[in-house]
Amino acid sequence: MGTGPEKTVTKPYAAQDVGYSFLAPYRGIQRMRPILSFDNSAFNQIVRDSSPDSILSAITAGYHSNIPTMAFEESIATRNEERRSQLISVCRRLLASGACLMPPHWIIDVHVKAFHKDRKNYDWKKVNVQARFVEDAILRGTLENDEQLVAEQAVELRRLQDEFELFFKQSERRFDSFSEWLEESRKPGGSFWNTARLLYEAAFGSTDSVAQSEPLNETPSEETLRDFLDACPPVRAFVYAFELTLYDRSLRADKKQSYKAGRNDQMMAAYLPYCDRFLTDDTHQYR
Repeated sequence: MGTGPEKTVTKPYAAQDVGYSFLAPYRGIQRMRPILSFDNSAFNQIVRDSSPDSILSAITAGYHSNIPTMAFEESIATRNEERRSQLISVCRRLLASGACLMPPHWIIDVHVKAFHKDRKNYDWKKVNVQARFVEDAILRGTLENDEQLVAEQAVELRRLQDEFELFFKQSERRFDSFSEWLEESRKPGGSFWNTARLLYEAAFGSTDSVAQSEPLNETPSEETLRDFLDACPPVRAFVYAFELTLYDRSLRADKKQSYKAGRNDQMMAAYLPYCDRFLTDDTHQYR
């Protein structure tokens, strides 16, 4: 796209070994076209290109597009009115051959509850994660003209990012690489399983999930968590991404490579298993 280098993210090793055919979870049919997902930086790169219409025509003709709700929310928070309108227009064009996907925490919620309800027959590809209410908002074109909403969205995104950074504290113990930390974190009782447990437990009693709340009668065992992550690439990818951020902010040895991915970059990991290729123009996201 454009004159700058195109950055794409293929599925990370957290999702590489699944060996499935991608299915549209909201329609239950096998996709014959490759599936693309985008972050907001990719939308911006399309807008900046000298021929955005040609790019969008090529994408809609040859690909199915997943539009993450999180990327749309970033577009809505764009303060420049003209650029914001252009970004929403890109989303609208992509919907001609695509769909919107729920926010990451909703995706986690519905997968946890589907697995918990029927572990034997759980199939992550059959869990509906389509965000029709976001599609309707894009097609109606009303949100981008609500300046109060735009201002509130921008403030909220900044607040969430600041809150996200405060979560991580420096540790006295340091690791030379993410793989070294990952090996440590996956030991029994390690951080990897604690992160998965927190996500699993948070899905019950959640008030903002599209799925109805229900009680969790017992703390999930590590065996249950392992079975769940093995069966659910979207949540598995999210856990890996969180552990990477924990390593980067709190456990990385001095002078070792820094990833510096922000809150939204990390949470976008939940969308990776739903696409064949994730498009970004964000260096930290690309890493």
